[in-house]
Amino acid sequence: MKGRVRALGYGGGVEAPQRQIDANQRRQRGALMVLALLALLVQILTRLYVDRDPTATFVSVPAMVAFGLNGLLVVLAGWPRLPIHHVQRGAVGLVTLWLLLNVAVVAQTQRPITSGLLLHAVIVFLLAFSWLPLRWATVLVGVTYGLLFSGAMQSTVPDVPGLILTGFTIPLAWHLTLHGQEVSTERVRSAALAAIAATDPLTGLCNRRSGEAQLAALAGQWQAAPERLAVILFDLDHFKQINDSLGHRRGDEVLVAVAALLRDLTRPSDVLVRWGGEEFLVALADLSPADAREVGQRVLTVVRTVLPPGIPPVTLSAGLACLSEAVGVTGLVDLADRRLYEAKAAGRNRMVAGP
Repeated sequence: MKGRVRALGYGGGVEAPQRQIDANQRRQRGALMVLALLALLVQILTRLYVDRDPTATFVSVPAMVAFGLNGLLVVLAGWPRLPIHHVQRGAVGLVTLWLLLNVAVVAQTQRPITSGLLLHAVIVFLLAFSWLPLRWATVLVGVTYGLLFSGAMQSTVPDVPGLILTGFTIPLAWHLTLHGQEVSTERVRSAALAAIAATDPLTGLCNRRSGEAQLAALAGQWQAAPERLAVILFDLDHFKQINDSLGHRRGDEVLVAVAALLRDLTRPSDVLVRWGGEEFLVALADLSPADAREVGQRVLTVVRTVLPPGIPPVTLSAGLACLSEAVGVTGLVDLADRRLYEAKAAGRNRMVAGP
């Protein structure tokens, strides 16, 4: 718990954007793994074709080498500790080597250049501009196209129109990937801003606006079983004394510690909200009233012992209400709030719930 409090730190409301970035990288890695496996399937089909066609012996060795390169690509995509940008750059390198191997075969055998080889070049261009810095991508694409053109001119059927059209795809690939990167960056930025707008910057919990929206959604889901949705309002007892005697910074550390405690003692599906200055709301769905009361009592018990060093013991007062006891979300929160003040009036350091 203490390690978790230190990880949050002062002003630790950056978790939600970071989770968004991590999720985006996981999606990218998963997409790359799918592409690598599809490419491996292409290699298997190519190998089956080579084995059945005795005239295609010139494809045999390149196909075996390409199979090995593709296997390495699968390993890179599935290596969880390798940063995603290293995986992407490794993929560009392997796909380029695969292309140049085929170009060398064309130059050596002088066989006709195929549409598949030209398509392979276009794939290299797209990947390079998508995953490499622009300067690196420009150099790689220029050198690769030069070698492709030189090797193809050694062919008995060089397909000059196809080579020219492939060259035209270079600026097109640059434009499309640049536009795609801008769109992707804007989406990540928008998602991060949305997460920041919905998050309390100090504790990392939901702020009141997003908490109200999530609570309204839960209330709609549990209309058929309103007794299975409960809210608990927690309030730090004598919090003003902490701010006055120890300073607002130490008071903020207490709030961060309580927020971390609530995370530890609740489920990932529960909604945790910084409701006001020193007030926290916890929405518990799919729990019986008795189980919800047990969660609240556990929080009140643990908070007395788990706090940052140097902070005097604090206590919480709480009010619990179920949706079955109120009309709508507003009535539910108002009832929990009244019970919270009943707990305060009864001496604090306790929770008041329904019958």
